[in-house]
Amino acid sequence: MVLEDVVDNFKQICREKEIELITEIPDDSIYIIGDYNRLTQVFINLFKNCVEAVDTNKDSIIEIISRKEKDFIKLNIRDNGIGMSEENLLKIMEPFFTTKKNGTGLGVSLAKEVIEAHQGHIKYTSKLGKGTLVEIILPLR
Repeated sequence: MVLEDVVDNFKQICREKEIELITEIPDDSIYIIGDYNRLTQVFINLFKNCVEAVDTNKDSIIEIISRKEKDFIKLNIRDNGIGMSEENLLKIMEPFFTTKKNGTGLGVSLAKEVIEAHQGHIKYTSKLGKGTLVEIILPLR
């Protein structure tokens, strides 16, 4: 439900900015033990980063795929935005590191902290000019 709630809120933003939003979220309920508010904030931050990354593309795409595996849920959030250099990708999880003019550099490091507090993992893969993939793995209840 956390993921669906956040995606529903971003659908309007994507329509307004002419961003194609592709989602594959299972209809069946998937349960994890977690803090709804903190996870919501993580997903909002990740989706906001995607929207900002694709904002200058004419064929902007954000893809959100959620899959239930054996004892965990795997969530992939991908965009075809500006991407990151290898140098920035290595620093992305550091507190206060940002490439944004008005960024605090706390969003990604806090997302990592929240996901790890839920016994999960978060991984970024990116290519400059090609986009970014964020992979989150969280254990099922």
